Amino acid sequence: MKVRQVVRGAGLAVAATTAVAMATAPANAATVNWQEISPNANWFCDPTISHVTYPMVKFQGCVVVNQNGDGQVVLVLNNQGPKAVNIGGWTSSQFGSNATCANSVLNPGFQRGCLGPTVTIPCGNYSNSVHLTVNGSTKIASAPSVSRC
Repeated sequence: MKVRQVVRGAGLAVAATTAVAMATAPANAATVNWQEISPNANWFCDPTISHVTYPMVKFQGCVVVNQNGDGQVVLVLNNQGPKAVNIGGWTSSQFGSNATCANSVLNPGFQRGCLGPTVTIPCGNYSNSVHLTVNGSTKIASAPSVSRC
């Protein structure tokens, strides 16, 4: 009987760990690296906000849309602080532009973007968000909503 309880307890622990892991990033999200970015007229961004735990790290959610009706969500951040920070995060899109942003180091004075995949946006209205982790603390920001058709 004790063996069954231990196995059952271990199974519950694995299930709980799996549930937490799945809740932390969007399903089917490929891990992408941070890149230098050059926003242009196709970029639509919500206001820049400060990371609550690290206020000198500023970030925002953007959506890039082309003339063909394709789009992607972008997590944009800028380290205005005096020292390097460890970063990570993900983009979350109701139209499928989901990406896990690789863990990396962002030095002071640098701006980088984590770009979700470019996908065709189906007809509808879609909410989007970006999630930034700085030195282990995650904060969420909205990205512009998308309406198409």
